[in-house]
Parts: sequence; structure tokens; C-alpha cells
Amino acid sequence: MFLGSVVTFPYYSPVTNVEEVTLFYTSAGNLAKYGFLKSGFLPDYSTSSRALDHPYVYNHMPPGPDIFIALMLKVTGGSYRLVRLVFWAVFLAGMVCYFRFVELVLQGFGVTGAGYAILLISPYMILHTFDDPVYAAFPLLGFLPLLTLQAYYRTGRWWYLASTLGIGLVSAVYLDYLTLLVVSWCWGLLYFTQLLRLKLRHLVAFAGVIVGGLALHLVQNFLYLGEELFFRELGMTISNRITGLPTKAELKAFYQANGLVHHGAESLNVLGFLYHLWLGVTFPGRMPLVVTAVIAGVWVVARNAHWETDRQSIAITGGVEMPALGRFVALWAWVVGTILLPMIMLPAFTTEYGIHGTGLHWYFLGIGATASVLYGVRAAVGQMPRELGSTLSQNLFNVLLPLVVLGLLGNVVWRVVTYQVDQFHIAAAVYREAKFNKLDEIRRRFSGEVFMTNINPVPVGFFAGEAGHGACELASLPEAGDIDPSQCHVSYMRQQEYYRTVRPRYFFFFHEMFPGFSQCLPSAYYPMLQKGGDRCFEAMQERLAAGFHRVTDTGLFEVYDLARKQ
Repeated sequence: MFLGSVVTFPYYSPVTNVEEVTLFYTSAGNLAKYGFLKSGFLPDYSTSSRALDHPYVYNHMPPGPDIFIALMLKVTGGSYRLVRLVFWAVFLAGMVCYFRFVELVLQGFGVTGAGYAILLISPYMILHTFDDPVYAAFPLLGFLPLLTLQAYYRTGRWWYLASTLGIGLVSAVYLDYLTLLVVSWCWGLLYFTQLLRLKLRHLVAFAGVIVGGLALHLVQNFLYLGEELFFRELGMTISNRITGLPTKAELKAFYQANGLVHHGAESLNVLGFLYHLWLGVTFPGRMPLVVTAVIAGVWVVARNAHWETDRQSIAITGGVEMPALGRFVALWAWVVGTILLPMIMLPAFTTEYGIHGTGLHWYFLGIGATASVLYGVRAAVGQMPRELGSTLSQNLFNVLLPLVVLGLLGNVVWRVVTYQVDQFHIAAAVYREAKFNKLDEIRRRFSGEVFMTNINPVPVGFFAGEAGHGACELASLPEAGDIDPSQCHVSYMRQQEYYRTVRPRYFFFFHEMFPGFSQCLPSAYYPMLQKGGDRCFEAMQERLAAGFHRVTDTGLFEVYDLARKQ
């Protein structure tokens, strides 16, 4: 399916996060066109055809993917298909590392079957990750250093340790900060749980290279922004990501005045925050797995309990040894902690952007669920009496309980498989429709014109090849009529004064692909957050339809000619 999509469309697959990918393509194209030094190697998100509008930099994430794509575009002569195939190969190499890592973890529980972990990773998410510039590299950058460190422990060869630290440094300058926090907590919790051998000095060394990579990015920002702007901008960003303050409205003027990209997080919404935390740790089959764990605990206690007539109470003799209990507690503490702690560190940011949307949580949940099911099956089978026919009356309890456990674990597997089959059917339907390919119509019919849109301007600007105003919502379409681009939330062009005199030609009104910082969304999006709701969205469409000529409706987006009023 993926390779077929590479043949039919050069830029992305039908399940790709188009906003994210076009951001990388735009910044990489600008780096290749205008040079790396003009933006200080920082990503340039401006889609304007005017050199004076460049660079419009984004400085809140490491520029590794942007630089890597820019170099590939230079080498391949601008072939996006080859770029996609490179990320596909990187992802497959990373999955080899992931399965090897799972194998090492399962060895601690005396079971094998690392390949079953793939069942927890959604086929839809795999197809999404194949050519994603950041998340395609996560399995390689996230798990390969742990493998090379284990190889160092086995062999004592110094170059394994050097490789571990070198890959860690690459991760620090390539992965986005939320993903980097996942990697960091993964290492930290592995040390405390000792699911794999990890010495304190090597944890400290790895943390040192991560901090070193972050320091390189901060130095990069310092050199580009200058001392005063650097410290002011850094403080505002950290505060907003954690608390939501300063507000988006307060940040907008500051960032536009300095030619910087910043969307801003909303103030902390407790329900939205908890909702994203829950989505990060939920998976199909979780309830029967929890019930199995409870039954197993009761079973072990019951086998060691007896009634003492003298005391008229239940006593447990010889102590209770629950095989691998401590190790399973450590395993799930590592799994849940690795997923949740990065989000807890950035509560306001998590309110709008949770880990579940990236798919990173599946890698860790897959390890926990695979270990639990495989160990549970082995333990249940091992507890069944060997001579079942002759001992059934004496061992009825010991026969039924393993069967109940096996039934529950079978139910876990059934729920996982049916869920993933449904996910595959959804992905296949999306591939057949390939509706995001309709964005190419912008390049064919509406390119070269300044525009407005209700989504992030970069996906439209990438195809239009021109500057535009994004996240244009109800305020940008005054009730009295006409348009007011100054009310749009995002405009990636340095010459703000110039564009106050330029009337946008088209309004691209989208029915989906809304960025998290939008404030006028249908109610189905971000159900725990108040984002305008259906009435706001419908009012926008009504004002556009009443005021301007609709040129086309692709199903994905409508195009209104702002030069032709009704």
C-alpha cells in the first residue's frame, strides 16, 4: 500500500499528517533555496515567493529533520519520492532494533515472542509513520542506543559505548522535544527498574549528550536572536508550554514583530489534560488483562491460605511468592511512566497535543501487553494438572482457574486483533480515497496568489507557492461583510506592513486538517476542549457563501474568490 502511494503521488501517503510533512518540506526547500546560513540553520516556514519574507524561522524544536531533508533534496534534485523512501528504510531498520529490544526485555520474564509486539501497533499508525520525517526515525534513535549499550556490557568493546553516546547526540538534535522526553524517561526508568542492565555512570553520560544537544540548539537560537530577544523569547515559550501564559493573543504580536513562528498553547484545561493522559495508556484488551492480573493474585494467595480453627481466621503459611510480580510492577511502571511523565511535564501543551497522536505510546504498550500475555499463558498452562482425567475431582479448582486465565488472555488477543483489523480496513479505505491528494489542485489552479485559509497556511502555501494568512476564523470574516486578514492567527511573512495593502485573492475553507491552535472547530474535534463548536464553523461557511463566489468544492476544501463578491 505504501509503495503504491509513492508511485501515485510524490509528496506523502494518504494517512500522513499533511500539516506536519508540508512544514518540513517547506523549511527544507527554503534551506536548499536560500542557503542554510540565512536562517542560521533554523527552519524557515515562509511560503512567500518574495525573498524579503524570508526567513520566518521556527526555533522551538531541533532542526535536524529539516536539514536532513534539505540535503536529500539537494542530492536527489528535489525528488520527494526518494525522500519518502529513505524515511521508509530508516523506519524498517528501526523496527529491527525495536524487536531486538523487546526480545531482551522478554528474556527477563523467561518468554519469547518479541514479534507479537507488532500486534499492538496500529497498521494505520505504521502506514502513517513510514515516511514521517520525525517518527520514522524514532524506533532507530530510541532503541538502537540501548542495544549498543547492552552489546558494550557483553563485549567490553569501547566503540559500542561510543556509538551509544553518538546516537544519543543525534537524537538530541533531531527528535522533537516531546519525543526526546520520551527517550529520556525511557532511559531513566530503565535504570530504576533494571528491566535491562543499565549502570548509573552510563545513564549520566547519555543524559549528558542529550543536554549537550539541547545546549547546541540553544546556542543556535542565541546566535540568531541575540542576547536580549533570546532570553525574553525563551522565558515566554517555557511559561506558555507549561501554564498557557502568556496567552496566544499576547504572544501573536511579539512573534510576528520578530519574524518567529509560535502557535502558543491554551491555558491548562484539566479535563482535556486528563483526557490526553488517558488516551496515552489505553489499549484494546486492557480490562481483561487487568482482570487476569487480579485473578492471578487471588489465585496465588488462595493456594497458600488455610483456615485456622483456633484463631477462627484465614492464615497464609510459608509466605506468598508471586512469580515475577516485582518484575511486572517494574515493567508497567516503566511503560506507563515513559508515556505519561513527558506529558505531565508540559501540561498546557499536552492539553492540545498528546502522545497518542504520535503513536509513540504503542511501542511501549506493546512491550507491556506482550510480556504479560505470553507469561500469563505459560504460567496458566504450567499450573494445570498433568493427569487431568484421574485427578479432575481433586483438582477442579486448579483446572478451572488456568482455563479462566487462558480464556481472559485469549479475549485480550481477540480484542487486539479485531481492533487492528478494523484499523487496517480504515487505512485501506483512506488509501483508496486519497483525499489529501486533492491539495495538488491548489498548485494546478490557484498558485501564485496570496490567500486566506482556516487551517495552518503552510499546507496551502506549499502548493500555492505564495504567502498566506492562516487560522482565519470568524473574526476574519466580519458580520458586516468583506474580510479582515489582520484577525487571522498565523501569517508567516516578514513584511507585515506590505501585506496590509495586499488583498488576498482566495479563501481556502477546509472541512478537516485543523491545527490544534484553531479556535473555531466542529464539536467532534477536541471533545474535551471548547473550540468554538459547530455553530462557529457553520457561521464561517455561511459568511463566505453569502459574500463571495465559490469557485470549487473538492469535498476536502472549498475555494472562494475574494475578488468576486456575491
